[in-house]
Amino acid sequence: MKRITHRLIGILIVLFYPYTLLAQVMGIEDAVNATLSNYPSLSAAQSALEVVRENAQVIKDNRLPNVRLHDQINVGTANGLSGSYFSMGLIVPTSGGRRPENSSDLASGNIALATADWEVYNFGRFQAEDRLAKADILVGEAAVENEKFGIRQTVINTYLDLLWLRQTIKIEQRNIARVDTVRRIITNLVHNGIRPGLDSSLASVEFSRAKLNYFQMQEQLQRAFIQLATLTGRPVNQLEIDTTFQEQALLMQPLDMKLTADHPLLRYQTNLVNRQNFEVELIRKSALPKVSLLASTWARGTSLDIDNNFGPLGSGFGYSRTNFLVGVAATVNLTDFHRIKNRSQLQQWRIKQARSQLQTQQIQLQNSLTTSDSVMATVRLALMELPTALNSAERAYQQRLSLYNNGIENILGLTDALQLLTTVEKQAVSIQRRAVDVRLQRAYATSNFDDFFSLFRRQ
Repeated sequence: MKRITHRLIGILIVLFYPYTLLAQVMGIEDAVNATLSNYPSLSAAQSALEVVRENAQVIKDNRLPNVRLHDQINVGTANGLSGSYFSMGLIVPTSGGRRPENSSDLASGNIALATADWEVYNFGRFQAEDRLAKADILVGEAAVENEKFGIRQTVINTYLDLLWLRQTIKIEQRNIARVDTVRRIITNLVHNGIRPGLDSSLASVEFSRAKLNYFQMQEQLQRAFIQLATLTGRPVNQLEIDTTFQEQALLMQPLDMKLTADHPLLRYQTNLVNRQNFEVELIRKSALPKVSLLASTWARGTSLDIDNNFGPLGSGFGYSRTNFLVGVAATVNLTDFHRIKNRSQLQQWRIKQARSQLQTQQIQLQNSLTTSDSVMATVRLALMELPTALNSAERAYQQRLSLYNNGIENILGLTDALQLLTTVEKQAVSIQRRAVDVRLQRAYATSNFDDFFSLFRRQ
């Protein structure tokens, strides 16, 4: 009878574990590392960081002197007229003598120009830009670490789901074996007229219910495997988790861990606050005067002589006059002082928002650590009580089964004992899960996962 039951369990395992036969075993730390090496959102965060780094170089390149070379050869009329106007970039300037009449004769000209301008001093705006660029890089680096931290949590939770589902499925397998054993005993008793036919029907119902529970757990397990395969980038038919779990380590006192400013979530928020402060400084510096060095040299030729008479066009293609000019210019836009007042006020609100988010994150992490520490002792007491509860439930089931075989107990009492044993076994898994979740909560709050990972390492 036991051999038949074991064969049934074996068939169910083969039906629902075809992808584990050739799979490579993966530990929880391996799963985390595999995900961090190829997950798309992490690549996107890294690319965003590289963009910020390149932007810092772009800012430096914008400070290089502007050096422009220009040369042009022209042919056209040269009718001058006194008066001033704004060219607006639309009116072509003409340099020529004033004449009583408008002439249609042509004149040639040639002009070459070299200019340079270099903003050499602006009362600290360059330094403010550099500090803001560095702050942006720090925010980008913290964002990458923040993304890694979130991905690690997702992988760990998925891995733990698989681990607990595996343990629950083992309970369902044992439950099926026990129910099948009882069902066969009852069937024999009914066939021999010792028990009523109702007992056989109730046993069959219980057996079907046990199998349905098993099938449901298998579906959940397969979904969890697909999710972990998606995260780690492994084919689902080649993925199998390492079920190593140090249960006794849950009874030991964990390491003392504290919340530090180096936590990825806090470091990101802190860098964001600093970045917003640096932007305020840049806003204030941007309205200050700008001091530039200016230099220019040019050469010019024309077919007009000194009396403004038209000469051969070819004579205007050479250079007959040269000039140069150097200077220092200071530029300030007075209305910028009004603009930066409102921009600074706007940025101050952003700083306040960032500081509030930092404080909120600190409170949440500290509460998480305090909560996990406070419930640790209670969970440990529950773990210590598990062996007694499991042994008691097992004895109760065996006693009810013996009483039923001797005609003293009815089928309902035996079914209750079966269900109680399965419930206690599942409760044991639930308590272990709570204990592991508390350890994970402490690791999350402190960003120290070494003590947590030790629960799943082989000794």
